[in-house]
Amino acid sequence: MKVSRIIQTLLAVTAAATLAVTGISAAAAPGGGEEEGYGNNLSMPIVFADGYGLTGMATQDYTTYPTVTEDDGLRPRTEAEALPFTELGEPMPYLDPADKVMLEGVDYYAQKGPSVWKAFAKDAVIKVKSLVYLGDNLTGHQWTASTKIIHLEMGLQRELQVAQPGYPMTSLSGEKSSEVFGTTGEPTLTTTARVYTPLGHLVIKKLNKAGKVAGTLYTQAIYEGYGVDGGNQFAVEVTGSGALSYAYNWWLRDVTTFAKAGGWRIIFKIDKSGTWTVGDTTVNAPRNAKILGSVVSEEAEGEGPLFPIEILNPYKARVDIQILK
Repeated sequence: MKVSRIIQTLLAVTAAATLAVTGISAAAAPGGGEEEGYGNNLSMPIVFADGYGLTGMATQDYTTYPTVTEDDGLRPRTEAEALPFTELGEPMPYLDPADKVMLEGVDYYAQKGPSVWKAFAKDAVIKVKSLVYLGDNLTGHQWTASTKIIHLEMGLQRELQVAQPGYPMTSLSGEKSSEVFGTTGEPTLTTTARVYTPLGHLVIKKLNKAGKVAGTLYTQAIYEGYGVDGGNQFAVEVTGSGALSYAYNWWLRDVTTFAKAGGWRIIFKIDKSGTWTVGDTTVNAPRNAKILGSVVSEEAEGEGPLFPIEILNPYKARVDIQILK
């Protein structure tokens, strides 16, 4: 990927082969697991539609200096990460001079390193009309039954009325799961933002030869994964390109209930409400996000998406795919 595609990269949804809840440090992974080392920094703006962050805790008003009390689940997540800001009295970003990578004469700072930056994040409880996306690897890729794992990415996106700062990203090295992204650390204004709601829900259904539902393989909402220790959860990740996505590793090799080949229906929906526990507090959140339309893949194999997104109602969308033998 060339530097000339920096802005496009900011909007890209990467199809990583391995799920890592990457914006979250070791003590805060929503599925209960631990993420070693540094996580990815948020580079694309985000709106919290329900006023709750990636950990299920209420988000707080944002200040000039990042602190670990802003518990949205995004970096900085630890006292050590926040320390450079409090010591130097400087706002975002913190760019570690020992962490520079030069590409075509330009200095970049890589993801998953000591450098910390954070795009605009709106702490709000608002009604949000959004576009739904279900990932290039679903809408634009033909899978086969010999595939071991399909990394599903999906979520919501909206246009902001007022442009807000994000951090344009470019590819520094590698490709696919080994691709490393970085930023110059100079923010630019953008009107495109991701929308986060813990009420996002993934359903995977098997279809028969007539295209009718034969059974359900998997169903889980994001909030149902809070506090769950271990296991392959439908969770949230900040991708290498710095965009927030819902993600799930579908281990196709382990599917035994249904034939791997044939039709499958991937559904993303927004639950009417969700209930979870944070410490001694029980949270009950009503639905604020709504699906207005869809984001069409720009990287389909051919002239258009192989499997188009269908909007069923303001709270449910699906993609029907075919897995070949």
